[in-house]
Amino acid sequence: MAATRMHESFSDPGLQYYLAAIAKFPLLTREQEIALARRYLNEGEQEAAHRLVQCNLRFVVKIAIGFRGYGLKVSDLIEEGNLGLLEAVKRFDPERGRRFMTYAAFWIRAYILAYVLKSWSMVGVGTGPLQSKLFFRLQRERARIAARLGSGVDVERRLARKFGTSEERIREMAERLDRRDSSLDAVAFRDGTVTVLDMLPDHGADQEARCGDAERDRVVRQRVVEALAEFEAREVLIVRKRLLTDEPETLAELGRTLGLSRERVRQLEERVKAKLRRVLGDLQGEVAEAA
Repeated sequence: MAATRMHESFSDPGLQYYLAAIAKFPLLTREQEIALARRYLNEGEQEAAHRLVQCNLRFVVKIAIGFRGYGLKVSDLIEEGNLGLLEAVKRFDPERGRRFMTYAAFWIRAYILAYVLKSWSMVGVGTGPLQSKLFFRLQRERARIAARLGSGVDVERRLARKFGTSEERIREMAERLDRRDSSLDAVAFRDGTVTVLDMLPDHGADQEARCGDAERDRVVRQRVVEALAEFEAREVLIVRKRLLTDEPETLAELGRTLGLSRERVRQLEERVKAKLRRVLGDLQGEVAEAA
């Protein structure tokens, strides 16, 4: 199965183009790495950082391929590894005498590991040191002990002792590894195109209620637009910055913009709300009922 996924991943035209593109960048010598890193670190030269990244992209691919057995797209693993590479460029100290990739490999793997853990389940398996160790080593250790001693409770006890945790934690992680989450876009029946999502009940409002809500919203918007044409400029600003936005400004912030005190802005806002209540007075019952 993993081999099939691997073949599918590398048959992707976009990934093939990417691999061909990064293969054109030459490998860097130790002296070239140090020179580029110094130019970026000491002079802030972005072109040097870009060159350091470009010439090491092939190593990210090599590391990402090692994680393909977790059922994730190779292209996604590479993308996360590239983020780790960027982080490594920011943190690399050329004066310590290490090759860049010796240092960068840590960050590349860290980003890929975090992505694998996060993607394995929406419920999540945790990202602490113990959880990471269990996730990536449990299968191997369980197979090794089972091959030597046979399956059974004793395996879980030995695993718990080896990893310094409880048998319950071992069982929980083993179940998580053995059972992936199912996608709502998966086909519900072997023959057909109906998905699991299509089978879920819809608890939302019916079509008549949605039409009524849409009509009420249209009337409200129209009346507010007409009312704003009669408002003062600062009242319009209050409506747009405080009442018709998902991230309203604070009274103090708006006060600085208008050159007014916080209290004065609050008073103006109350006046604006009173005007809007008069404009929408006959709709207030409907709005309250919908809420």
